[in-house]
Amino acid sequence: MTVIIPIAIIACILAWVFRPKTGTFKARRAAILVTAIPLVILAIAALVFQLLQNATGDKEVSDISNICFIVGIGMIGAAILALLGFAVARKVEITKGLGFGLSIMVILSIVEFVSLEALAGV
Repeated sequence: MTVIIPIAIIACILAWVFRPKTGTFKARRAAILVTAIPLVILAIAALVFQLLQNATGDKEVSDISNICFIVGIGMIGAAILALLGFAVARKVEITKGLGFGLSIMVILSIVEFVSLEALAGV
């Protein structure tokens, strides 16, 4: 738990730095949506499967919820690699969009982790 708090603070600071401004280009908006939307869908699916697990009377973390969470962490790794690739290619707007989307992904993963553990009764 002590590690999660600094990661959340860093993600919030990065979200503030990379936040979209009024003159945001389409490439940046697309990069934000491409990184954030799939993880939102995975987080909702993981929470639904955990709620279904709880409805059966089992108070443990669902295997399907764990798989969804691990796939989300893998997506964060893929977003980091894409961010590095676009930074090397000097695509500034896409890099800023990916940075903002990545910070949203990290914050959402922390919320998902805490919610899954709370639903499991840990």
